[in-house]
Amino acid sequence: MSKTSIVAEPNKQEIIISRTFEAPRELVFQMWTDPAYIPEWWGPSIMTTIVDSLNAKKGGIWRYIQRDPAGNEYAHNGVFHEVSSPERLVQTYEFEGVPAVGLVTVTFEELGRGRTKLTETSLYPSVEIRDGVLQSGMSEGAIELMDRFAALLAKHSS
Repeated sequence: MSKTSIVAEPNKQEIIISRTFEAPRELVFQMWTDPAYIPEWWGPSIMTTIVDSLNAKKGGIWRYIQRDPAGNEYAHNGVFHEVSSPERLVQTYEFEGVPAVGLVTVTFEELGRGRTKLTETSLYPSVEIRDGVLQSGMSEGAIELMDRFAALLAKHSS
């Protein structure tokens, strides 16, 4: 099984997350952007994810609400700036209540033999904000999210 790679170089404003999946690019893109599948893989498994909105087209918005076991809610949202199925997405990302917006580019690279490399590059307004995101536990969360996504793809591609 492929491992998730997370790169955050010192003094840079970006975080690059990548992983290769044993699934065709069209399926990877579909499950990444289809609201029916998001609750199965997005965020930590101890939380419930609700898709409040997801319109994967230029100018479309997305908003997910996560609920922890105690009933606390956390919302995430953004706007799609580019949707080129099944190659690329460009969107904003905001954790509601935190005054920083990231610009996220996701590419879906077909590797052949039914394999796809997904690369997510998140660019933040400053190194300090990027470092704060890393210190929030983002790395562990991203690894769990990618593991859950891989399991979902395996279930649907076999």
